[in-house]
Amino acid sequence: MSTINYYSVYKPFIEEFVTLKRNLGYKYINIEYAFMQLDRLAYDREETSIGISKELCEQWCIRRPNESDKTRYNRIQIMRQFSSFLMTLNYQSYLPALPKVKSTHTPYIYTKEEIAAIFTTSDQLSAKTTCYNSMVLILPALFRLLYGTGLRIGEALALSCKDVHLDEKYIVLRDTKNGTDRMVPFSDSLTQVIVEYLDCRKRFPMVRKTDLLFVHPNGDCCYNHRTYQWFRKILHGAGIPHKGKHQGPHIHDLRHTFSVHSLAKMAEDGLDLYYSLPVLSTYLGHKSIASTDGYVRLTADMYPSIIAKVNNMCPYLFPETPKQTSHENS
Repeated sequence: MSTINYYSVYKPFIEEFVTLKRNLGYKYINIEYAFMQLDRLAYDREETSIGISKELCEQWCIRRPNESDKTRYNRIQIMRQFSSFLMTLNYQSYLPALPKVKSTHTPYIYTKEEIAAIFTTSDQLSAKTTCYNSMVLILPALFRLLYGTGLRIGEALALSCKDVHLDEKYIVLRDTKNGTDRMVPFSDSLTQVIVEYLDCRKRFPMVRKTDLLFVHPNGDCCYNHRTYQWFRKILHGAGIPHKGKHQGPHIHDLRHTFSVHSLAKMAEDGLDLYYSLPVLSTYLGHKSIASTDGYVRLTADMYPSIIAKVNNMCPYLFPETPKQTSHENS
């Protein structure tokens, strides 16, 4: 139940829009903060009629101090969606154009030696016997699950024990980033890891009963920020340099590494990557193959020995740069 109050003329429409989106299965976490800002802007402008004007929209789209391209893009996207919603109710509204966002981030792909070092370091962690809110007992299994399945950290921490099917070797992810459920199979070795972790979990002195797979010994749920803090410590212990805030390597790079290592294995086994990409895309829970095919280039960069094999199967994935003629050079 929302505790945010709106004061502008758009109050009932904002509440209806947010409720509609959530009923359609969208999480819309923290989205109300953006609408609180939009509501305040409309209130300060003393808007009295329904319908997003061009002037209101342009003021909303002005870049804010220290605002990243992605944050501004998401903010304008919210305005577009709300304007479209108002138009379905027959209120004429202005639709802003989405700005182009060029990502300069390159995922960090861990080597197999670095993955092994991360596992070894996490295995060597220890906690005080009286510390019932420590994560050290879950980290070895958690990091192996992230690398072995390519799950997002939020997906892993939201897993319930009932959604882990050890006999059939798959897990069910519910209400994921794209608002869908999906099944993710896992290997024999990861099955053994989960079995050993569950055996350890049974001995947790849990005060709070929960069905979550990954919990503190006292039963508290685990949060992303604490996992990130531990991961930084593990990187240091594993001898993997961290470049600083927002620069990584990140825990999410375990997902990228899973994807690249999977594609490398497919290529080495002689599988056609053109037909393998849709499989990997579905496995990862991507909306489209366009979100997945960037891993092909990363795979080729990290494993140049397989470029020739990939080119033989999918020559168009690595096009040659056309040579410039003397006329073009002039």
